[in-house]
Amino acid sequence: MESISNSRLSPTGYYFGADALAFIEKVDKMKLKRGLVFGIAYRLAGNHDAFLCRIVHPVLVNPTTGKAYKETIEEKYSAANGLNFDYYRIEHAWEMVDGKWVFQIEQSGNILLEKSFELHG
Repeated sequence: MESISNSRLSPTGYYFGADALAFIEKVDKMKLKRGLVFGIAYRLAGNHDAFLCRIVHPVLVNPTTGKAYKETIEEKYSAANGLNFDYYRIEHAWEMVDGKWVFQIEQSGNILLEKSFELHG
């Protein structure tokens, strides 16, 4: 089931969330297109309270707000031994920017996991 929540830390102003997700392929390079969904699935050992899911990406400028973003950050509050997902969905033409997109899981200033993707037009 997918949900949407508002966020000032997202270029679009919201996040998509999913309890379960199935990635079709495991790749490091992808062609940019509207509707593209890419990301990571991971498990954190033990109880992890309050961590950040950070996506470092090329600068995205939301034409509605005029704000520029070089990263998208989501705060999460638990990951008790379950499978977790972090992903980005390209919905708008202004999000279709070539370059390196890096997913990071961070807690207390330490990067626990990092995965890079190269997106191209």
